[in-house]
Amino acid sequence: MARLSGSDYRGVLEVLAEAGAAEGPTPFSTPVLEAIRRLVPCDVVAYHEDGSLGKPAIVFAGEPRGPMTPEIRAAARRYRHQDPIVPAYGARTLSDFLTRREYHRRELYQLADRPLGIEYMMRLWLEPGVSGARLEFDRATREFGERDRAVLDVLLPHLVQLRRRAQSRRRASGLDGTGRSRLTPREREILFQVAEGRTNAEVSWALHISPGTVRKHLESAYAKLGVHTRTAAVAALLGESRDLEAGQATLPAPRGYSSVGRAPGSHPGGRRFESG
Repeated sequence: MARLSGSDYRGVLEVLAEAGAAEGPTPFSTPVLEAIRRLVPCDVVAYHEDGSLGKPAIVFAGEPRGPMTPEIRAAARRYRHQDPIVPAYGARTLSDFLTRREYHRRELYQLADRPLGIEYMMRLWLEPGVSGARLEFDRATREFGERDRAVLDVLLPHLVQLRRRAQSRRRASGLDGTGRSRLTPREREILFQVAEGRTNAEVSWALHISPGTVRKHLESAYAKLGVHTRTAAVAALLGESRDLEAGQATLPAPRGYSSVGRAPGSHPGGRRFESG
């Protein structure tokens, strides 16, 4: 393990202090991710709950180097199988699996990552084999090093505990997914389409149903989930709380969700928002 400095340990304590102050069902809010981003400098850091690499990020912090476009989203979905980073204990980087030349030869890089300014990526699974919860880090310059891995190794057991406490708060608040369990297969299908950034008209075309039917299914899903917006409905489907509706995090376009106030179409944090 790389030797850590006093400032590194102070950064770890800053993250834990920020996360320890959280009271809602979301374990890592934007301020927590900003503290992590100061500890491990990167363009974007994102927190994902779902094990599938194709599901959007719940919360993210930072600024991407390029705008998200429909073409990039489509390429990320098409070539998601080229993502080599699988669940593992400890932080893993692209260079653990591929050389730079091999990575640059892949369509996933050429058509999805390079336009967004993603040259280096690191992924930290919180409980591999148990859940899909993970943090993802993107950089345009400079590889992630042993020091970055070392501070995450120190932080990891605390992050796991913080997530478990958030799950307990979620259950205690009645936000344990009972609303999700009442969704029909069609309602779920439509919400996943919405999570990919599609409008009602686009969902209608994709599923061969009328826009009015799409609207009725969404209204039914809102009622079951106890929310009032598309963003909050997607968040609830992915296991988040109504607090997201108040602006803790938002969930628009595929491959990730925009933060509050971000212009539509911008890349929303983390590397694989729609790559799996």
